Amino acid sequence: MTELIIHTERTGGDAVVTVGGDLDYDSHGRLDDAVGAALDDAPVGLVVDLAAVTYCDSCGLRVLLGAHHRATEAGATFALRGAQGQPARALKLTGLDQVLG
Repeated sequence: MTELIIHTERTGGDAVVTVGGDLDYDSHGRLDDAVGAALDDAPVGLVVDLAAVTYCDSCGLRVLLGAHHRATEAGATFALRGAQGQPARALKLTGLDQVLG
C-alpha cells in the first residue's frame, strides 16, 4: 500500500488537486476533504490530477464521481487528468472515463 499524497494549488481560476499513491477505502476521505476545501474557494474549475495514483478502488471512484457532482453544483467546471495504469482501467471498466472526461 502506498500512502496517499494530496497537493492543492490555484492555477488561474482553477483549483488543481494533485493526488498520488493509493486511492482506496483507507484514504478516500482525505481526497473528499481536499475537494471540499478546494471548492470552498469558489474556483472557476476543479481539476483532479491522477497521474501519480497507483491504485484506485470503488471508494476512490465514488469520491471522483462526487467531486464531479460537487463541482457542477458549485457552478465550476470539472476535469480529470493524468489517469494511467490500474486507475485508468478502473475508470474505463466502469464507464466513468466518459462521465468524468
